Amino acid sequence: MARTPARDSILQTAFGVLYQSRTLYWLVSTVAFAGRWRVWQRRALPRLVGHDVLEVGCGIGSLLADMVRAGYHCRAVDASPRMVAAARSELRRQGLAGRDVAVEEGVVQRLPFDAAAFDTVVSTFPTPYIYDPAAVREIARVLRPGGRLVVVEGATLLPAHLLLMPLVALQAVVYGQPLRRALARHDSAAMPERAVPAAATTVERPREAVWTELPRTRRSAIPLEMARLRRIEEVDHARSWQVLVVIGEKAASADPTAAQPVRP
Repeated sequence: MARTPARDSILQTAFGVLYQSRTLYWLVSTVAFAGRWRVWQRRALPRLVGHDVLEVGCGIGSLLADMVRAGYHCRAVDASPRMVAAARSELRRQGLAGRDVAVEEGVVQRLPFDAAAFDTVVSTFPTPYIYDPAAVREIARVLRPGGRLVVVEGATLLPAHLLLMPLVALQAVVYGQPLRRALARHDSAAMPERAVPAAATTVERPREAVWTELPRTRRSAIPLEMARLRRIEEVDHARSWQVLVVIGEKAASADPTAAQPVRP
């Protein structure tokens, strides 16, 4: 996905403000995206592998709760102490705090976990840390051989009807046209070539038909190859939205120390 330092700085500042308030975070993510934010977050669920999952940048803990309820052994980190408190509160609210789950304050470049500790690392709508090679190498370090990083990198509403037009315009201002160019061109008349029906999640079935396109060209700037992760990019389509999902797969190896990036 095309990026500029100025836009990264603006977005990081904006997200920093959101991370100071659980209520503001919920309000913006719900209203500004026509209630689709949680649907988009959950596009990560059918792509998880294994049993042990780490969520980086867990926010208010909504997806974390989904994963715990689905039976995954979860850990989560967030750089904001307010988001850590909010995620813990969400787990308690849903009666999940007694499950095998823990939330810690921390940064992705220095994860407080042993090497090869997780089958999947998941990140949804991450701030610019995901483009930092040190962060991606650290994620690769904690992944087991054959594990994967799953990133819901970006999403966009489509002008499927008039009521969505103001929100589509708002997203263009916030995220810019590079997101639109990064996502596949939408055609509501037919499924695109190389498309497959999207897997339904175990938590919520989408209210509109969803299919997945396998793009022919690279669309994401996440530096997966610098951490020796194999790149897979997919675009989930629906009539009124698109989501870019980026997967980095770690090579399987009989030797658990093989191909492991050195921790910085």
